[in-house]
Amino acid sequence: MKKIVLLLLALTPVCLPAQHRYDVLITEIMADPSPQVGLPNAEWIELKNVSNTAINLQGWRLGDANSLSGPMPSFTLQPDSFLIVCNSSGVTAMSVWGTCIPVTSFPSLDNDGDQLYLRALNGSIMHAVSYQSDWYQNELKKEGGWSLEMTDTRLPCAGISNWKASSSVTGGSPEKKCQ
Repeated sequence: MKKIVLLLLALTPVCLPAQHRYDVLITEIMADPSPQVGLPNAEWIELKNVSNTAINLQGWRLGDANSLSGPMPSFTLQPDSFLIVCNSSGVTAMSVWGTCIPVTSFPSLDNDGDQLYLRALNGSIMHAVSYQSDWYQNELKKEGGWSLEMTDTRLPCAGISNWKASSSVTGGSPEKKCQ
């Protein structure tokens, strides 16, 4: 009987939970890290898994209006957790602030605004953000050194009404909830 059960288990395909649009969100954007306020002089984004299942980001890519990053390495993003994504040269400095993975050809984030998107391995767009510099809602902070933070993950497409300049004294809150 044990041999039959083992054989059935071996022949049964492993079912992984399907990812759905908005399961993983771009929740923070550091497009203009200079002049530095407290965080490293590196461009980065923060991702958050808002689903109730762990999601492996292997092969996912980050793109903007002009480019597409290389694939993300194997990394399992747990439910209700964050991840910092940047280029390889920023990983050491950003890892001090939280879990960070590099991608090759990380898109150059335009200071005045850009269209970012997160693409799953199967090609589906999981989340997209078309940010503008007026989203900072603060003339001083839009000049650099401050990140843009999503204020409510339940409204991933609300635009300017759901984003603001970070209120953290460091200029951003990578891998933390919006302050």
